[in-house]
Amino acid sequence: MSRGKVFVAGLSLTLAVLLSACRSVAPAKPSGASAVPSELVQQPYLFEVVRYLYRWQLDEAEVDRIVGAKKVVFWVRRVEVPLDPGDRSALGEILMPQVGLRVKVKKADYRIEELNTEVKSANFRITQVIRGDVPARAPQGAKVIEVDMQAMRDYLFRTRAQHDYPDPALAARLQQALRKEAAKEGILTNVPAGEKIVHIAPLSPVANEIWVFWEAGRKLFSFASDIDLANPAVWEHETLLARIYDLDQQVVVSHEEAPGSNRFLTRNEVSRALFNCLLFGQRLTVQPPTPEQALSTK
Repeated sequence: MSRGKVFVAGLSLTLAVLLSACRSVAPAKPSGASAVPSELVQQPYLFEVVRYLYRWQLDEAEVDRIVGAKKVVFWVRRVEVPLDPGDRSALGEILMPQVGLRVKVKKADYRIEELNTEVKSANFRITQVIRGDVPARAPQGAKVIEVDMQAMRDYLFRTRAQHDYPDPALAARLQQALRKEAAKEGILTNVPAGEKIVHIAPLSPVANEIWVFWEAGRKLFSFASDIDLANPAVWEHETLLARIYDLDQQVVVSHEEAPGSNRFLTRNEVSRALFNCLLFGQRLTVQPPTPEQALSTK
């Protein structure tokens, strides 16, 4: 074979290899930090998470621990878990190493075919707060966010008297849910009107839960859902998780007294709920059901 033919054959082989390599190399995947949903690292969102924790979780010692710092540190990451087909929900975690808190959040996006209902959250909502499960270093893929402490303190001070309550439509649905859950326990129904007064804790834009205290009956009601509570589908299709806690029977010092059970609240959890219901809450008298509502529950 002549030198010219050898050169052409070699050049053709080289081009073939290069073209094959170009076709087989996939674009690089974004790093874990870049995959963090942008909503989770926005300062207004993080401030609302802290405001929720301040009212429902943080104790005095934990507050003192971060108040003296110049920066509040957040480790934010996306959490990848297997989901059902068609479930486009996004999960994440916000870790606060200075106080040892892990906050699990979820932005629901799926469909319940049996109910013909779309479950879609407007933003990420807190699903669980875990204490003492924070590593010494930021997890792989986490984005490190540092927020000026003074800015956060100013925000918490400005919003200390901001209390968001259910609008009339949500309040009406809540009353119906209260009557229904109380009827299952045989409570609240056959009592004088003056003893049907409840106190509703303020709502949080980063949590899908409502706490209600029935003072005369010494009961705490908890309502939670994946769907935004303002969505009528929550109440119409019974996608609501409802619990009633008897403050004389279902209060413990620590969950270690009843491991694995969700039937109990700790004294700290009860004190937080009462603080938010009584001091910040909205007072409401549970009205008797309308004839239409009475028929719908039969």
